[in-house]
Amino acid sequence: MARKISRAGGSIAYGWAIWHIPGLYFEAEHHGVWRNRRGDLLDVSPQLGDVSEILFLPDSTAVYNPSQFRSNVITPANDTPVAIEFVAMAKARNAILDRYRTDEYIAVTLSAADQAALDAIKLRLSDLWKSAGK
Repeated sequence: MARKISRAGGSIAYGWAIWHIPGLYFEAEHHGVWRNRRGDLLDVSPQLGDVSEILFLPDSTAVYNPSQFRSNVITPANDTPVAIEFVAMAKARNAILDRYRTDEYIAVTLSAADQAALDAIKLRLSDLWKSAGK
């Protein structure tokens, strides 16, 4: 982002990238996008998969601070047992990983117990994903 701003001007706008998997969940991920000189918001960060555009919710209070990691906010898309359990498993996964964060990165090897728990959670998430037809 800094390189884009230094070459083309503009500034960074902080907020939340909103992800939605129909039938399962909504997730808000702390994110920054480029605000060009006209004020347009453009995501210049590479995304995983074939994502061509994102839904971005600007939040002037969500300024990036490397010593304060902001966890994703995730909520079920509906009240079905699959969606509710999927979100519970995702939150459990994030709780384990968040214990190992140093600034914004996971910097150490997980304990054997946490790795085993994480492996079980990933397996259950995969099963729930499939049962939701994804």
